[in-house]
Amino acid sequence: MTVSLRLLRYFVAAAQSGSTTAAANELSVSQPSISVAVRELEALFGEDLFARGPGTKMTLTRFGTRKLDEARRLLKAAAAFEADDGGDPACGEVQIGVFSTIAPVYLPLVLRIARERYPNLAVRFIEGDLAEIEAWLKSGRIELALTYDVALPSDIARECLAELQPYALVPEQSRLARKRGAIALAELAKEPFILIDLPHSRDFLMAPFWQFGLAPEVRYRATSMELVRGMVANGLGVSLLITQSATNTQVPGIVERPIREATVRQPLVIARATSAVPTQASGLVAECVREAVSQALKRRARRRRAP
Repeated sequence: MTVSLRLLRYFVAAAQSGSTTAAANELSVSQPSISVAVRELEALFGEDLFARGPGTKMTLTRFGTRKLDEARRLLKAAAAFEADDGGDPACGEVQIGVFSTIAPVYLPLVLRIARERYPNLAVRFIEGDLAEIEAWLKSGRIELALTYDVALPSDIARECLAELQPYALVPEQSRLARKRGAIALAELAKEPFILIDLPHSRDFLMAPFWQFGLAPEVRYRATSMELVRGMVANGLGVSLLITQSATNTQVPGIVERPIREATVRQPLVIARATSAVPTQASGLVAECVREAVSQALKRRARRRRAP
């Protein structure tokens, strides 16, 4: 038996979804087709790709994890070959990753723009933290990512789309909200602080304070921007954020204010593994990402200028 691209696609879909049923739904095939493909590959290799045990979620064996990385690379190379050999890249499929805190701001725009410009281009996405995004790029699970450039290694190529400046988030009824203009970090540091507690993010958001010898009292820690904004709106503290709001209007109960000091800026980037073979289809998605970020930043600028 020879290994076909179909078998590899079925195996990768099962591994990524953790379920033959979910994989079948994703690929619009029958569930037995996925199961048979996995058994055929295991028979060919003479080793199990998935651990069999209680529960419904499929778990890769160590051997299966290694083969998954190989399968992704083969499928990526095949996609690049097809696109460069007269195929239509606008009819391809691209898997992208998005840093979870910025996904609500940019991802819906990316998907809408892609659908309008390239209706036959399938854009698959997965959200993750900064460490997960890096791992997925290196393993080939995703072709490109929209993320922040925080400690990205040299084997990840970056295209900077914007450099974002931190801003203060304060309760609408607070003393700081009633002040006009920018807020000094020293003023913000005197208030109970709500910190985004994600790998890398927590240190970067504290860096502006450390830069000026300040140490705010971290009263609460949260892993989502929605929770941080809700806590600030309820008067539980203040926060410092990089990512803009996903909505077009100000969230009730909170006020955004610029920071008075010149602090470090956060690069928002399209990231790719330097070892990956770029496809024309992924280039089209990157084009949509650039446009989405541009539209979101212009919208934010207009909102800030509004009286």
